[in-house]
Amino acid sequence: MAIAPVNKFLSIAVPVAPGEQKLYEVPTGTTAILLYAQVSNVGIGQTYPTVSLIHRRESRSTGNKRDIRVIKDIEIPPNDAAILIDGRLVLEKTPLTLDRLFLRGVQSGVGTITNVLYHEPTGVATVTTMNPHNFNVGDPITMSGIAFTCSGSTGITTTIFPDPQQSYVVDEITNTVGTSRTFSAVIGSSKGYPHFYNPAIHYFVRSRSNAVTTNTGTQFTPSFATYTGVSGELVLTLGAGHGLRSATTTHTATNALYSPVTGIMTVTVANHGFSATDKIKFTDGSITFTCAQDNHATNHPYPRSTDYPSGKWLSISNVTTNTFEAVVLDTIPSTYTGIHTFVSATANGISRAYSTVGIATDSIIFTCTQDGNSTEHAYPRSTDPYAGLNISIASTTTTTATVNVGTSPSGGLVAPLQMEFLASILENSTA
Repeated sequence: MAIAPVNKFLSIAVPVAPGEQKLYEVPTGTTAILLYAQVSNVGIGQTYPTVSLIHRRESRSTGNKRDIRVIKDIEIPPNDAAILIDGRLVLEKTPLTLDRLFLRGVQSGVGTITNVLYHEPTGVATVTTMNPHNFNVGDPITMSGIAFTCSGSTGITTTIFPDPQQSYVVDEITNTVGTSRTFSAVIGSSKGYPHFYNPAIHYFVRSRSNAVTTNTGTQFTPSFATYTGVSGELVLTLGAGHGLRSATTTHTATNALYSPVTGIMTVTVANHGFSATDKIKFTDGSITFTCAQDNHATNHPYPRSTDYPSGKWLSISNVTTNTFEAVVLDTIPSTYTGIHTFVSATANGISRAYSTVGIATDSIIFTCTQDGNSTEHAYPRSTDPYAGLNISIASTTTTTATVNVGTSPSGGLVAPLQMEFLASILENSTA
């Protein structure tokens, strides 16, 4: 005797979180029909957020995905609701096809999270934001894309919180509204498993052609890259035979001649062993001069933190056994062209790198957990610390080179509760 398929009604009611969130995935052996869906503007302000409903169909044989935007960027007035679908949207999971529903909301007041301290016994999370959060005690909020590491005994190494999506209430803030960057909220206990915050986890998508250029002019197109926000390490897969070396040595100058007219400094380091392809960097304040401007009365350590060479790997030229030249001005001539006289140099104030690399702006593409991996982000941005600079090689393998591009504490988003999603789904078992 055949058994008729069982129909089951589901109601989904969740807050709309910042970024993109998964609402529903069709279970195995089920065909689902989305009968109704709406988003309400429940915020206390008078803003007009927008929302998009996405039907993502994935080919299970190839992994290719197609986003079908059921509705895109519909505006929701205050104290009103938008009906996203009122009819039938058939969803399925077969050996060939996987259907999922996603929601993407855009609203005001979204902030970036930089740290979360989670006290598991009480379920209280203390959240720090990059900028003032502007929350009051009692405000309902949503959060998304927060990466935690928990004990290995759980069987889970990394979790993305919250899952499933829900709203929370601000219990306490540090300092005053408008200046506070820290608030606490009860997010629930994790049954005895402490959790530790991670910056956003990045996933390599692709690299633009010739994204990496070495100090010798050789160019590479990375086939893969990993970035760790805690350490700032970027590991670039460049292929076998890349020829890069990671060793960095330090040296002490015994004399320096500086020409403010040409911007060239000639440095004496006995038997330095440098070659014209090497890069050097001066520690801030490591070379001291007097100058004619005050009749050589006072000492002036260079480079200052505001000077062109500060923190930069510089090319060298006219290399001899004991000397080399480096351009230490970006604007030539200097605003003061009087005579400078060498006084002293700090020990090991010059670093030499065998290999350095420059990474072209916006050339390496990642997604990250901060927005649910919904959008692509190109690095380095023009505002990033090492944009347009040569970077020393920290370590190498036969196929990779590791550089430090600076740490990033950000990982997760928080916003006032602005929108709520409601849907009705009919599941029909195909078993």
